[in-house]
Amino acid sequence: MSMRIVLAAALLLAFNLTTAGDAFAQKTKTKGNTPEVTQPQGNTLDPHDPDDLEEILDEGDAAYFVEDGQDPDFEYAFEMYSLAAEAGDGYAMNRVALMYDRGEFVAQDYSKAFDWYLKAAEAGLPAGQSNVGSMYHSGDGVRQNYAEALHWYRLAAGNGYGYAMYALGDMYLAGDGVTKDAEEATAWYQKASDAGEANGHWSLSLRYLYGDGVGKDTQRAAELAYLALTNGLQVAWDEFKDIRNADTSPNYRRAIQEMLKRDGFYSGTIDGSFGPATQRAIESAFGSAL
Repeated sequence: MSMRIVLAAALLLAFNLTTAGDAFAQKTKTKGNTPEVTQPQGNTLDPHDPDDLEEILDEGDAAYFVEDGQDPDFEYAFEMYSLAAEAGDGYAMNRVALMYDRGEFVAQDYSKAFDWYLKAAEAGLPAGQSNVGSMYHSGDGVRQNYAEALHWYRLAAGNGYGYAMYALGDMYLAGDGVTKDAEEATAWYQKASDAGEANGHWSLSLRYLYGDGVGKDTQRAAELAYLALTNGLQVAWDEFKDIRNADTSPNYRRAIQEMLKRDGFYSGTIDGSFGPATQRAIESAFGSAL
């Protein structure tokens, strides 16, 4: 069963230039600075009133997105999102779909997840469009259909959704429903990276590292991989932990160390060894740009 949340191919697998990219689809959307929920108010709020709708969504987000060490209140989040979704809010539809997809409070149900993602997509939400593409791509909750996946990914990408651009890169890299084309894959990864998508940074870095679909450029590869790391992409951290077992050049590893030192995370020798001191620096750098 595919994981669309942050499923990424390991670097050693990604180093095989015939493999696809790192994940099927992104299904998270956070709202910063959400207010603390002090008491349930869902039965007093009207989702058809714009001010009440905003409050309902804020309450749902505050219950779902909590500080480290706290437990989310999935039951109340689902209640709030469902209230807004039934009133036609695309963001809430996507959140309800996500909770069915993950099995949070409700039983995991890919068919119901697909139905709600489709409603969000048809309401014009780019994240919903991308997630419908993901379901068609992986065949979760609906029969696998690469043509439909391409359609929905392209629609989301046309609406500026970076993750869909990245997913299109994966489809071209793997030849899923299209002729395998490393150059076209690289072009989509570049668009995703330009849109600020961390998966795009990482996948594009691999293309530069191995010269697949673009000229080999070790320095550019290191810069993009470091950008993925500091933007909190788990696959980047995971693969840097095991980098000594991967097919990477000393110049690439030294370039990563130089950036760690530049940003104050590392004070050791630039030797490309990625020993304990470098690993501690990588851990400190992870997500630091967020």
